[in-house]
Amino acid sequence: MGETQMKNIEADVVVIGAGGAGIPAALSAVENGAESVIVLEKRKTVGGNAVFANGIFACESLIQRRAMIDAPKDEIYKKAMAWHRYSSRINPRILRAYINKSGDTISWLMKRGIEFEIGAQWRLNYHQNPCWHVIKGHTPLGRFAPVVKSLTDECREKGVQILLETTGEKVLRGSEGEVVGVIAVQDGQKFEIKTKSVIITTGGFMGNKELLNKFFPFYDESFGGLVVPHEGDGIQLAAEAGGALDDVATLVREHGLTFTKDHSLGQAARQPNAIWVNKKGQRFLDEASAEQSQICSNAIIRQPGKVAYAVYDEQMIEEVMEKGWFLPHAPIRPIPSDLKEILQNEVANGGEVKISDNWDEIARWIGAEPNVLKATITEYNSFCDHGYDEDFVKERRFLAPLCKAPYYVIKFGVLLIETIGPVRINHNMEIIDKNDDPIPGLYAAGVLSGGWLSDDYCGEYLFGSALSYSVNSGRIAGENASLYIKEK
Repeated sequence: MGETQMKNIEADVVVIGAGGAGIPAALSAVENGAESVIVLEKRKTVGGNAVFANGIFACESLIQRRAMIDAPKDEIYKKAMAWHRYSSRINPRILRAYINKSGDTISWLMKRGIEFEIGAQWRLNYHQNPCWHVIKGHTPLGRFAPVVKSLTDECREKGVQILLETTGEKVLRGSEGEVVGVIAVQDGQKFEIKTKSVIITTGGFMGNKELLNKFFPFYDESFGGLVVPHEGDGIQLAAEAGGALDDVATLVREHGLTFTKDHSLGQAARQPNAIWVNKKGQRFLDEASAEQSQICSNAIIRQPGKVAYAVYDEQMIEEVMEKGWFLPHAPIRPIPSDLKEILQNEVANGGEVKISDNWDEIARWIGAEPNVLKATITEYNSFCDHGYDEDFVKERRFLAPLCKAPYYVIKFGVLLIETIGPVRINHNMEIIDKNDDPIPGLYAAGVLSGGWLSDDYCGEYLFGSALSYSVNSGRIAGENASLYIKEK
């Protein structure tokens, strides 16, 4: 981009961030009448963390109607609010807005050739409203990546300018507080884009340790993550433009981080028939809680070293190789018929896996007192023999004694998924100021905005909600930004 061009850029709408919210926001703005849209993306590629996703939450979709699945949005909304315990972190209008939009978004994507299937329920207790729409494909991770490419291509075809390696540095406001422009930086050079509307969609702050420690006192650098480590640029951008910030944010997390070379072993840390112990060799929860991964992560955070160990015997491993995982994250993962070989390779390659027929040796590897671990195993086996878990009341069908050597132990911990918030918005995705008044022409979409999630991920009813909220809030922001321009 030449210097002359940089001095004379104008656009109806500027979107800052080209991820799961930004690209839909740009496309929606064009669809609803914006004549010129510019997207700024600081990285070399578009997509953000959306490219890692496999599916998206929606209710009352065409896919569900064809499958005769009853998933009414009113019921889903009420259940979600109850799940979140009507938390002060929740703005019911924001939650309602994206749930209401979700079914239409599936049709919006289907019109672009995207094919879906209802996600097979891997939960132990099949709930009544399967709302996870999985993109059809054969890859275990990243099925939404082709969707991002398709939407990006359409944006360009419709005249949207996408400026890569370009940062949105400052939102400019006029004499009446309205948005009048953006200061951007490309190749070290600053330039101004005159615009009436800005949508900030820069993602979370997983790459900002200062913010992680500020908002989450339990944060530990041992926690792993599979996402693009966004630094929270949009938070400062919104605040400097007069936007209000919540005092709290949400860290979406789950258990299942294995300290192994093969990350598919995360499934081994999510199985209800195993026994889980901490570094002291003590059991600490009902392992069937694995279906609620955020709840499990809360329990692991309270353990010594914030790690745990999943223990299997030979018979359990053989059953998994024959029948698959109890909780397979279906339909994504195939039956691990080579599981034993994978575990043996981990031991050989220095992964955090132990295989032994000696409990004393296993205890020393964990760091526990041998007598404590052996007492834990003996007690657990007695629960299995009697069909009743006296400690944590695990369902009888998952009580399997550890009897057949060798025993397999996999160390696991907390896996970070995404941060949510703390930029404050209303249900129109307008950024609001400290008086709860919208800043004219300024919007936010995606996970940098809060109000739609409490301190726990609502996997029971809104599985796939991080991507769903991003896409739906992006579409809503794009629509409202275009409407705002027309009214100006």
